[in-house]
Amino acid sequence: MEQMKIAAEKVVPIDFDSDELPLEVKELRPVVFKEEASYWCLLGPDPHQGIFGSGDSPMDALGDWLANLRQRVTTTDPDDEVANYARDSLKISNRDVW
Repeated sequence: MEQMKIAAEKVVPIDFDSDELPLEVKELRPVVFKEEASYWCLLGPDPHQGIFGSGDSPMDALGDWLANLRQRVTTTDPDDEVANYARDSLKISNRDVW
């Protein structure tokens, strides 16, 4: 799966070993970055094809991303490369319900 390249100065460092983060975030390690006045979170080649979240803080962006991830892996097209990558990495099927 292709990950969008983000300029290093925009990337927000996240401690993916933190006990406060959900398993999905720890495992998939989406990139969090600042874009103008908001924070964006992305796994994939771009915000349209990838799994995307946004918010007023890095944690808000991660929370929005997590909600979008959960919806995407349970309701998506079986040919969706990003959703398949997430399902494979998390060892879930598209029939699993959170």
